[in-house]
Amino acid sequence: MLESLLMDYNKDVRPVKNSSDPLQVKFGANLCRLIDVDEVNQVLTTSLWLEMQWRDTKLVWNPLEWGGVERVHLPSDLIWIPDILLYNNADGEPHITISSLVLVDHKGTVLWQPPSIYKSLCPINIEYFPYDSQECHLKFGGWSNDGQTLALEQIPVNIQDVPGRRVDETGTEYLFLEEGLGLSFYHESAEWDLLSATSSRHAQIYPGCCGQQFYIDIRYNIVIRRKAIFFTVMLTIPCMLIANTTPFVFVVPPNEHKMTFSISIFVAFTVFYLVLIELIPPTSLALPLIGKYLLFTLMMITVSILISVVNINIYRRQAFASEMSVWQRWLFVKTLPRVLRLKTLLLQDQNPEEEKGHKEPSPFCSPRLRLLSLVEMDEELKKRSRLDNLDLVKKISDNLQIIAASFHNLQMEDTISDEWRLMSLVIDRVFLLLYIVMNLCAIALFVYNSPTLYDTRPILANTIPFSPLSGDNTWNSSF
Repeated sequence: MLESLLMDYNKDVRPVKNSSDPLQVKFGANLCRLIDVDEVNQVLTTSLWLEMQWRDTKLVWNPLEWGGVERVHLPSDLIWIPDILLYNNADGEPHITISSLVLVDHKGTVLWQPPSIYKSLCPINIEYFPYDSQECHLKFGGWSNDGQTLALEQIPVNIQDVPGRRVDETGTEYLFLEEGLGLSFYHESAEWDLLSATSSRHAQIYPGCCGQQFYIDIRYNIVIRRKAIFFTVMLTIPCMLIANTTPFVFVVPPNEHKMTFSISIFVAFTVFYLVLIELIPPTSLALPLIGKYLLFTLMMITVSILISVVNINIYRRQAFASEMSVWQRWLFVKTLPRVLRLKTLLLQDQNPEEEKGHKEPSPFCSPRLRLLSLVEMDEELKKRSRLDNLDLVKKISDNLQIIAASFHNLQMEDTISDEWRLMSLVIDRVFLLLYIVMNLCAIALFVYNSPTLYDTRPILANTIPFSPLSGDNTWNSSF
């Protein structure tokens, strides 16, 4: 029987009665696996189980003449098969390279279900990595036969589904199936969730090569969402924990331990950054969301180190080095400490009389000398000219003036040093609050700009498998 069928068979000619007749080919696909998504090269690797059905008028026989044989299996390379290939192929062979058997019935209906692995071009947008979703499509169509000789039709996953009509952005109408890609043998990916698998039939004109002839193609649109639990645990949470330790730099006293602590945080984050850079797709098309947060955190840690250096310098300033300017004293000694509610003796010792220039005698003097200033005491001594030891008392008075002046200078130096220390404390407190606010804003923006955190679309799973794909009953009665 096979010899008689294939005796005068030419596999290079379309199996139609008249050369002008179009050959209807029903095309379907079943997604088996999402093998890989290459963000750098923008390539989607998928494992598909294709299905093609057509009527071959040259492969018809009477079962009664051949012992009741109604179906036979033939090698696909012995008969005509449609030259359908992947238009947006990225790498490898766009044609079906696996040689498999076709199932032919006595009416000439041919069913071909070859498996294949495709690498298709897919525009990857990693702006929201690792909380991103991607949309890819696979475009299948005839290469040498236009729409007048090869009429492609979609095979719905559900037999009862009827393609709906839609209009694209150019105003061209096309047929759309919500369940266009079969999931009977789909194996869930460890990295991606499948959200949508639709199909559409388009009739497109390519004026650059083919004139006004239209070509029919079937496009499978796949929407996938990255599973972010791994990146959340290994990338996002550790980064936020390191970022939240940085404010403690502004709590450590301004000494060598402050610099040690801040540099330790910087080194730890740098090592963490170098390790995690391998997890981030190295592309220059867009800066990932997590990359922006890492860069922001690194900048804030660097700024905290610079502030620590300046702050230690301010804290260790002495009176002989420099004295505060008027605006510095007003801002860092009188205003900001009260705003920040810092309790310090410098604020408690200040009173209106001191601010006006009325100062009390030195606290180092005896109670008797606190009642009179040294000038008044000198005048008092002059009145007591009748004393014999006036010169001795005068000398004692001069020495007391020198001692009082020395104590006054020491007190002024201590006050100036305390003012610089207070300024250092104020700077630490200001940048502590500023860093906390900026870090909270950065975390809020990070969460707000993570679209998959608010994506409530259900995940598609494998459906009840047919026998296989659309089943024998479907293809046997489809023509």
